[in-house]
Amino acid sequence: MEESEMTSLPRLPLRLLTLAAAIAAQLANASPLSECLGFKPGDKVLVVNADDVGMHPDLDRAAFALIDSGRIQSLSLMPPTPNFAQAAQMAKSRKLPVGVHLTLTNEWQAAQPWGTVLPKAEVPSLYNPQGRLWATTEEVARHAKPEEARKELLAQIAKARAAGLTLTHLDAHMVFWAASPDLFKLYVSLPGETGIPVVMQGSGMPVADQLAATHDLQVNGVLTPDAFFMRYDPPQRRPGQRYAGYDDLFAQLPAGISHLAIHPGTDTPSARAAIADLTLRLSDFAVWNDAATAKLGKGTLHTDYRALLAMQARINAGDERCLKR
Repeated sequence: MEESEMTSLPRLPLRLLTLAAAIAAQLANASPLSECLGFKPGDKVLVVNADDVGMHPDLDRAAFALIDSGRIQSLSLMPPTPNFAQAAQMAKSRKLPVGVHLTLTNEWQAAQPWGTVLPKAEVPSLYNPQGRLWATTEEVARHAKPEEARKELLAQIAKARAAGLTLTHLDAHMVFWAASPDLFKLYVSLPGETGIPVVMQGSGMPVADQLAATHDLQVNGVLTPDAFFMRYDPPQRRPGQRYAGYDDLFAQLPAGISHLAIHPGTDTPSARAAIADLTLRLSDFAVWNDAATAKLGKGTLHTDYRALLAMQARINAGDERCLKR
């Protein structure tokens, strides 16, 4: 992608709203992406993706259980985290293509001791004075040097590839790209540099605005799903009670390709000691392990990221015209 094209893209999620207002009237159909992938214009297509794989064995166990039962289609591994090697082996043994949950923060600090993939001396601006990754994306935006952030993200992708994994998509832990224009520009440059599509995690935006913003990215060569959904609401989860927050999800899905991020976990003494939001993760596992949830989604189609990955390769080679028709 040319530099002039990159600077014309939306630079920050709040600014995506301005972009959306300017072009939404032109977009009777937000994106031809799903048609380019072989779906019908009105099809609602969903990828359910488990995040945070590699953080803890009991989170990984839940994610792979949902994969094995066919309840979800995809998951994203965190290369800096303690259980990454074991999770990568679990994916390899299943010949499962995966995403990379790119990580520049550690919200748990001492409770979850992960840092960067690169030696600290190579990326010192990614660390706080206590010698840990910054706890918030706002701190990353204030302190991280963009070139050091780029080096680390590429190193995380390289580590996942070196583990023998087939990588189909990239997403962002704690949505770090939303914290500054430089981080946004870095994130949307990755498909052109690595050949891997990204997930734009715009769940705080109205669906119509998401569709307008992702369309702009897609036609500029940055492949991403049309819409993103997530229910991360720990105060609304209750131990042992069925969570109803997903019940209306399927009715909200627009035509096109949507991504739903979930955070499943299983209950053990180790998980209780290490995972502060375990109640939410147990709730997510229960909901998506329940056959009743599949009935709610009757009529919704499902896919994974392999077709988007192949299309991104064609875009980068200069021979993909479908999205610009």
